[in-house]
Amino acid sequence: MSDIQALLDLQSDDLAIHELETKLAALAPRIQELDTRKQRIVDTIARQSALVEAEEKKQAFLRDKIQEHRQLIERNQAQLDNVKTMRQATAAAAQMEQAKKIVAGEESDLLSLNRKLEEMRGVLNGATKELAELEAEQVTARAEVAAERDEYDKELAAAQAKRTEAAKAVPDALLNRYDRIRNRKRVHVVVPLNALACGACDTAIPMQRRHSMMSGTSIELCEVCGVLMYHAV
Repeated sequence: MSDIQALLDLQSDDLAIHELETKLAALAPRIQELDTRKQRIVDTIARQSALVEAEEKKQAFLRDKIQEHRQLIERNQAQLDNVKTMRQATAAAAQMEQAKKIVAGEESDLLSLNRKLEEMRGVLNGATKELAELEAEQVTARAEVAAERDEYDKELAAAQAKRTEAAKAVPDALLNRYDRIRNRKRVHVVVPLNALACGACDTAIPMQRRHSMMSGTSIELCEVCGVLMYHAV
């Protein structure tokens, strides 16, 4: 096998590896999209849970205050029953009336707060249900992506092993030269001459270098785009 053919076989393996790596990389956005949809709902649940917790604390505080003021009313009622003078009766009645007004206001606030909490819990329950439905929906999608990844990983391992064997047929100096160019993120490193020019960038090649390649054994470097050129028989 000629050095050119060995190098072309190696490039063929590298192109197969590149295609598999591209397919593997394309799986990442699919997983990211699934994760983003899920995270959006998880964030909503977290925010809504915090809001519900804060309102529940207000609710508990308000209930305690109502209880305190009701106890105050009961004490004022007891005092009113035991008063001896009109002055004491007037004072106890005024305190009781004030406490009743406070309780009425607090009960109104509690009623509004209860309605607000009911709505907030509805939003929270809806988001929780949506998350459960999304997770169930994503089971199949995630399994499909995982199966594709496993298959690509197996194919990639086989392609890399094949590439390792193919590289043994390429002389070390030529292989090092090829790998240096490929590591510069070039996909196609070895290209045939296109008539009188480089097959990659169309730069005209001097006659002496063309004749050297036309012998069928010479590989030349394009000084413009950096690929390895050969003459296709």
